[in-house]
Amino acid sequence: MKFKLTDFRKVSKVMLSKILLILLFNLPATAQTSTGLFFDQKDIPKLRERFNNDPLFAEFKTSLESVDREAEVRFMESEVRYNDHLYDIARLSRFAQDMAFHYVFTGKRESADLAVKAVRTIMKFPIWDYFLDGDRVMGLQRASAAAIAVSLTVEFLGDLIDPKERDAWLRVMGEKGNEPCFVAIWGMRYPERVTGWHINPASTYFEHRPGDRGWDHSRWPYILDKINLKAVPASALAIGALTHQKYLGESADSKRWIEQAIFSIESFRDLFEKDGSYQEGVSYAHYTTSHILQAAVPLKRILGVDLSDIVNWSGYVGFLQEMTMPTNDNPYEIINFSDAGQGAFSSVAFWTADQQHDRRAQWYGKNLARGHDQWSVLWYNPTITAEPPSPQPHIYKADLDWLVARTGYSRQDLVVAMRSGGPMNHEHADRNSIIVKAFGEQLVTDPHRPPYSFTDPSWMMRHTAGHSAVLIDGQGHHYVDGREGTNSSKAWAHIVRAGERSDYLFWCSDATPGYQIVNPDVASITRTVVVLHELPAIVLLDKVQKKTMPSQVELRFFAYNNDGKGQISADNNGFTTVRPASQMRGLTGGSVQTTYAVDHLPIPPEKANMYPFAQVSSKNAQKESLLITILLPEKGDGGKATGSIKWLEKEGCYRIIVNNSGKRKEVRVFDSGRIPEFGVY
Repeated sequence: MKFKLTDFRKVSKVMLSKILLILLFNLPATAQTSTGLFFDQKDIPKLRERFNNDPLFAEFKTSLESVDREAEVRFMESEVRYNDHLYDIARLSRFAQDMAFHYVFTGKRESADLAVKAVRTIMKFPIWDYFLDGDRVMGLQRASAAAIAVSLTVEFLGDLIDPKERDAWLRVMGEKGNEPCFVAIWGMRYPERVTGWHINPASTYFEHRPGDRGWDHSRWPYILDKINLKAVPASALAIGALTHQKYLGESADSKRWIEQAIFSIESFRDLFEKDGSYQEGVSYAHYTTSHILQAAVPLKRILGVDLSDIVNWSGYVGFLQEMTMPTNDNPYEIINFSDAGQGAFSSVAFWTADQQHDRRAQWYGKNLARGHDQWSVLWYNPTITAEPPSPQPHIYKADLDWLVARTGYSRQDLVVAMRSGGPMNHEHADRNSIIVKAFGEQLVTDPHRPPYSFTDPSWMMRHTAGHSAVLIDGQGHHYVDGREGTNSSKAWAHIVRAGERSDYLFWCSDATPGYQIVNPDVASITRTVVVLHELPAIVLLDKVQKKTMPSQVELRFFAYNNDGKGQISADNNGFTTVRPASQMRGLTGGSVQTTYAVDHLPIPPEKANMYPFAQVSSKNAQKESLLITILLPEKGDGGKATGSIKWLEKEGCYRIIVNNSGKRKEVRVFDSGRIPEFGVY
């Protein structure tokens, strides 16, 4: 095959990768490398020294070595169910990988033997996943995890595995792991060609999650093509195919698998924002990027295919850093937009620090990451000097239109965040919702991880009513009905202004498009946030305009009571949230009279009691409403207020004088148009 130089200028990056693969696969056999997929033998002493002696990994070492091995053996010998793909094969895959890594890090034969035992148990499963396309097994998470576990066990244990048994494993992995992963991401590439995705009724899946029986999978090939569940089988297919080819030789299958894996991994180039931010939130971002790198590293080492420019890695780690929100109870807490959940492990940050000499990524990995894992040990470069970010007050505005104002990155620092922007997988109906953390405590929160099943009563936590946002006549903005899972809605919000001043930070988000889907009579709904970080205090300007019919407006502010240590109360003078080390008062005024109350969502009490909320409601329906809310966080231990708020009003101008911590600011609000103007003095 011959190409002219001009031909390469006319083809896409994806096509260039295909051409590169063709060239690579036509190299003579003597050109094949014996390089390890992730490291070479000469690297093992360094990895063992790091794992066993570096204080950075002491906690991870303890966690890996405290696994109840007797319980795992008992599980493998007498408890495993060979049609339980949701839990049992996942448990085996995780254990096999852990023990294979532990053998690399310690050289202990017992760990190698346990990894072998786990893989032998995996081999007994007739199929490795609970998803089917027609009657073909389709690998998303479970076949992916099993293929990675088998590959790493084979690669890491080397000569400890009898070659005949190793080859038998790899042939089974090709059939039950690689091919199902291929079926899944091929279906995302050619969604119009799938037979029909569905959950295998012979699996125990519905025994564990009966509420998922009503899911409609017809659009899943299109939906999953844009989310984290493409990265996992793509990564597993790359790792599995390279391992299969290394030990069993190149074949038509291995070529087909690798081409598809590279195509799918490259497609993430369009799924991350240019600044490195990722729409599904922090925990899903880590799940995605860690799998991308687990594929990209061996693809480069074995085939020379460099996919390292898919993501703006330094920007991505910056995104992780700006989404952190350390508290007294959890120094690794994050800003929990939608299903974000927990924070990221350090592994991707350490890879970024090493490969791009990024000292701030090194600092994030060592100080703000949720913890360390096997890949952290593998990719950590101790020679990179960590550089902390500037602690000065600033706004982080992601390309996603997510806003975070902060005074720094410590537990005591102020963090105010708003979810604006567009639809995404795992989203909630949370446009213009806010989160506030100060003095080590969450004072306005976003409820964590509601259920995935729309049949669960707590599904309503995903709606606007379950967020610190705005309701119009009791309604929020558009959200999905859940029959396709937690897929994206049609709701948009946009940041229309934002800025930083020496003594305050501000922005405004317009959520009108999302609300108009539910109520076409909504002419405009905007929320302006002014962060007076020196006091501190937060001023919210919520402006709602209707076209023809007057409406009542309601604001909700959820308190954090997961641990039973939070309280919220209300009276005629506002509402108060109290946490062990901080409290916050809220007071609302403006063009409408308001009432205050405390309430809970109409869901099971064990969930509802975790997130009580203050409800600020307009007394009368109006076509145009401006609600001005002052949130006053204070350091304290018993709810005693020390700050003060004074209101003055004259001819459409509201003067709010705020005192807190011995400091004073005046905010003047002018009710002009759909976005109020303001000044700070």
